[in-house]
Amino acid sequence: MLTASLHDPLGDGRLPGMAGEQRPALRISDAERESAVRTLGEHHAVGRLSYDEFVERMDRAYEARTHEELDVLTADLPEAPAPRVQPRKRRWLVSVMGGNERAEDIANDETMIVDFMGGSDLDLRAASFPDGEATVTAIAVMGGSTIWVPEGARVELSGFALMGGNSNRVPKSTSSSGPLIRVKAWSLMGGVDVRSGSRRSERKPALPPPPPL
Repeated sequence: MLTASLHDPLGDGRLPGMAGEQRPALRISDAERESAVRTLGEHHAVGRLSYDEFVERMDRAYEARTHEELDVLTADLPEAPAPRVQPRKRRWLVSVMGGNERAEDIANDETMIVDFMGGSDLDLRAASFPDGEATVTAIAVMGGSTIWVPEGARVELSGFALMGGNSNRVPKSTSSSGPLIRVKAWSLMGGVDVRSGSRRSERKPALPPPPPL
């Protein structure tokens, strides 16, 4: 009996470590929790999870202790979320008690212009528009900016002016082939001017009349 007890310490025919024993669930790390939250965020970004669902599952992810608790949070979601939308390309043009001039070769998705007691000049006439459109947001406080666009461009001007003015001097285009430029102008004691064509400084002087015979 002593020999049997040594070979069967549990008394039920099972030895320690034999199949049938339930091993404890493996613990997860903070990096794994963060990875799960990023995955949930990607599904929320493409509309698979509402905001409330995302927040609830995010809280549960941070409270999770095992892989099983994380897996249940994505059990009803596809394994490979749709690729994230690339961030828009944005460029700033800021003038404070001074002036800036910039001519672009390639139009950014969005250009932010801020003029405070200063002025900016943005020239898009020779720029290419990879997406066929661009947005310019201009904020003028006791200052102003001029935005030059290509001939044939379609301009949509919106915004607000207080003790100032915003103007779109671009002729209305009858063609839909030109780029679409959305200008959002907000002016306080200042203004935003959208133009096309050539500047006065670029115009060649007229030739003098021929001398009389």
